[in-house]
Amino acid sequence: MINLFKNTNPLLMGLTFASIFSSASAVQALTLKVEIENLGPNGGVALTPVWVGFHDGSFDSYNTGLPSERGLEQIAEDGIPTTISEDFLNNLTYVQGGASGIFSSSQVGTRVDGGVGDGPITAGTTVTTEFQITPDDSNRYFSYASMVLPSNDYFIANGNPFAHNLTSLFTGEDSSISFLIGQANTINDAGTEVNDFATSAGNGLFQPGLPDGQPEPGIGEPQNGLNVNVANPYANFLNTPADFDTNFASLNFNNTDLYPNGIARVTITTVAVPESSTTVGLIAIAGLFLGAGLRRRHHSK
Repeated sequence: MINLFKNTNPLLMGLTFASIFSSASAVQALTLKVEIENLGPNGGVALTPVWVGFHDGSFDSYNTGLPSERGLEQIAEDGIPTTISEDFLNNLTYVQGGASGIFSSSQVGTRVDGGVGDGPITAGTTVTTEFQITPDDSNRYFSYASMVLPSNDYFIANGNPFAHNLTSLFTGEDSSISFLIGQANTINDAGTEVNDFATSAGNGLFQPGLPDGQPEPGIGEPQNGLNVNVANPYANFLNTPADFDTNFASLNFNNTDLYPNGIARVTITTVAVPESSTTVGLIAIAGLFLGAGLRRRHHSK
C-alpha cells in the first residue's frame, strides 16, 4: 500500500490539522431561539409580529427627533416588515452621522433577519422563532422593531444599534440573555400618520364598537412630523371614545403600576444542534492526517 503521508513534514501536518479544525468551526452555524413574551395587563396593548435582525452594529433604525424612514414607517403604521427587511439585507441603514436617510452601511459579512410571531402578540402570549447565524462580528448585535396596537404609528425598537450584544452567547459564557422592551417612556410615535382612533390599527382587538382598524395599509392621514417619544399615550388621538379613560386604562403603557416590566421580555437562547455534515467530514479528514502521522512516527522508531 502506498503511504500518502510518508514524506509529510510533521510540522506541516500539524498546521494542516489545526487549519481543518479551524475551518470546521468556521462553518458551524449557531442556532438561536428568540422568545418574546407580552408582559402587559389583561386588555393591555399588543405588539405586531416582531421584526428582528442580527448585524455588526451598522444598522441604526431611528433617532428620536429625526424623520422616520420608509422601513420603520411601514412597521410603525402597519406592522409590515417587508421594507425594513429588504433594506436591512441590502446592508443599508436609516441613521448616519446624526442624519436620517437611506445610507449604505459598513456591514461586514452577512446579516440575518426574520419575524417572531404570526399575529398580534397579546398580553400573556409568548412566541418564538429560531435563527441560524454566523457567531462572529457580522451578527454580533441584535435589533428589533414592532408596532404597538392599537395605534396609528406607535412603535418599539432599539434606537441604539449596539444596545444588545450577543458576545456572551458566542463564547458560551451565557446560554441565554434576556432584556425588557417597551418600558415606560421608551415608546415612540413615528410621526408619519395622524393619531385617530377611527383609523387606528388594532381597534378590533380592544374596541369592538369602533371601526376595525384600517381597511388597507397606510390609509391614515400623513402627519409629516418627526419621531417623538410618547409622553401621554392616546391623549392626542382624534375620535377618542367617551369612556376611554375608564374602560381602556390598561392601554396606558407608561403606567408603571400596570406595566412594571414594560410591554414585553425578549429572551435569546442558544439551541444545541448536531454538528453539520460538513463539520463531521472535515473532522474525519483531520483524523486521517493524525492517524497517518502517528503510524509514521511508530514505524520510524
